Amino acid sequence: MSENDDHDPREDNIVQFAPRPKKAEPPASRAPQHPPMLNIPYTTKMLAGLFLGIHFVLFAVSTSGIYPNAMQMADYFGGFIPGSWTGVVPFFWWTPLTPLTSMMLHGSWMHIGVNLLMMVAIGSGVEKWLGQKRYLILFFLSGVIALITHLAVSPFSDMPVVGASGAISGLFGAILLGMRSGDAPATPLGPNMMPVILVYIGISVLMGLMGAPDGSNVAWVAHIGGFLGGIGIAHMMLKKAS
Repeated sequence: MSENDDHDPREDNIVQFAPRPKKAEPPASRAPQHPPMLNIPYTTKMLAGLFLGIHFVLFAVSTSGIYPNAMQMADYFGGFIPGSWTGVVPFFWWTPLTPLTSMMLHGSWMHIGVNLLMMVAIGSGVEKWLGQKRYLILFFLSGVIALITHLAVSPFSDMPVVGASGAISGLFGAILLGMRSGDAPATPLGPNMMPVILVYIGISVLMGLMGAPDGSNVAWVAHIGGFLGGIGIAHMMLKKAS
């Protein structure tokens, strides 16, 4: 037996273990992805926040005693009044802006609650389908068509119309066209759309006769105008993209 000067006799009774290899971490691409609970697109989210913020501010000002008639005055000056366009009531310098400002005003918490629920539910799908730019064009143009339809039927009314119901009806019409036509530029008044249009018109007329749950009147003609306008606008968008 050869003698090794470098040998340490204390190591003879030591059991040495190799270090446990570290477990490789999965790549980032394989990490589990958890989508958000409310996957609302940006533009729909911003519109909903804008409408809710405006209503909250007006409600707070009205109930705090600072200006008790804030909501009523906002409806009068910012709502769409058909008589302003036919000479029944004064035409102010801001009247041309009321087709847009009226969509941002709501008569009650129930009114804005129902509208925001429908806008988030329907608008999210429309925005993902058409994109932000075409979504905004569809939304506001449908709202304007809705108000023009109301003006044509009630040209001498002095009651302000507020709310985004006409624009949301346009979103509903657009998404129905996309679902029934399979993204193809089908004829808006074709046989595959006519039953849906008739059912929606019937429901709108019934809502107009019954009134809103909070007791307010429903501009049901504007709903129909916005619905048909949304179908027509979406049809032109699909036709142009094809």
